[in-house]
Amino acid sequence: MRMDFYGSILEQVLLASGIQTQELLEKLMRERCCRALEEIRTVLDDDSLDDPACFRRIERIVEIYESLGPGGGSRHDF
Repeated sequence: MRMDFYGSILEQVLLASGIQTQELLEKLMRERCCRALEEIRTVLDDDSLDDPACFRRIERIVEIYESLGPGGGSRHDF
């Protein structure tokens, strides 16, 4: 309930300021996605993590990350 209240106020403030709500949401999502990718990169670079039971899941995440271009780093050098 509270978030609906805050959301409606934010919407009114954005409308009053002339900022396009959709444009702002897209920008915020891009920033959040980039932060998430940075955090994934940190996990991939952490050599102290060694969990064979999750290897296939981690391998799939690395493959997705690599498809974006930044490579898999030392965790995927085979």
